[in-house]
Amino acid sequence: MMNSIEEIFKNHYGSLCYFASRYVQDENVVEDLVQDVFVSLLEKSPRFDSEAHLKNFLYLSIRNACLNYIRDRQAQSRYMEAKGRENLSECFEDDIILTEVYRELTAAVVHLPEECRKVFDLCYFQGMDNTQAAEVLGVSVNTVKTQKARGKKILRENLKDLYPLLLLFLDLLDA
Repeated sequence: MMNSIEEIFKNHYGSLCYFASRYVQDENVVEDLVQDVFVSLLEKSPRFDSEAHLKNFLYLSIRNACLNYIRDRQAQSRYMEAKGRENLSECFEDDIILTEVYRELTAAVVHLPEECRKVFDLCYFQGMDNTQAAEVLGVSVNTVKTQKARGKKILRENLKDLYPLLLLFLDLLDA
């Protein structure tokens, strides 16, 4: 497996930022931590046997960077209380699965019709409700609801193997 650092960055930067945001809520810190992982990757130039090996390295590196950040700020106990987790590694696999669903979803949303894509971006990725999205797009609330339903139908067909997880993910984003 041979990927350039630019290709790896392009394919994984967004999902790693999302993954890191599950640990650290400061968007600027998240971006810095992810960029530091890529700088480390560039400096060390490790060899990966497969895409899975690369992903494992990236996820573990960003998780460790996040935990180091939390430890360095002496906020680990407050973080655990806020998240209700007794063991930070307890939800590591769940976070990876959720991040991979997010990555698959964002890749599939790009191929939605333009109106659906705009509605999905505003409602699910930017956290707007139907009324706010309708105002931004200059359409009715019913149009937003229709486009969301249309987009979900298309995604259900295109991501049929992931659809149960996708529904859970969209419900989390809608909350």
